[in-house]
Amino acid sequence: MNLNRQLLVFRMVLFMGLIGLAVSSIISDDIFKVDRSGRNLAEQDKLVCDVDFKHQNYTIITSKCVAPAYDANNCCSAFKEFACPFVNQINDVNNNDCATIMLGYIQLYGEYPAGMFYSKCKEGKLGLECASGDTTSN
Repeated sequence: MNLNRQLLVFRMVLFMGLIGLAVSSIISDDIFKVDRSGRNLAEQDKLVCDVDFKHQNYTIITSKCVAPAYDANNCCSAFKEFACPFVNQINDVNNNDCATIMLGYIQLYGEYPAGMFYSKCKEGKLGLECASGDTTSN
């Protein structure tokens, strides 16, 4: 498992912040930003992630986002279906390592090319939109 590949995938989910009282949530592109050492730019003094990403069901992504084509519609909808319930946790990149952990497991189980979700899944300046009913309240 290549750490740089994980971190590139990670950048896609980093800045999925809720915007004020908006009806939808955003999975931010900033979660994929890394420095030259391969570390996430916000990895200092973080709390441990309270989501058990090790035991999540990744078949939501791996069954729909398959090689060799990696169809953007299938991959991005599967990514959002998996990630949106955790939007609050994975967007809190300054306080926890949830996005890094989640993307590491996605990379582990899916063996996706580096930066694949980041390059294929674009919806707007802020990231990927999550419908308000798609999120959890942890």
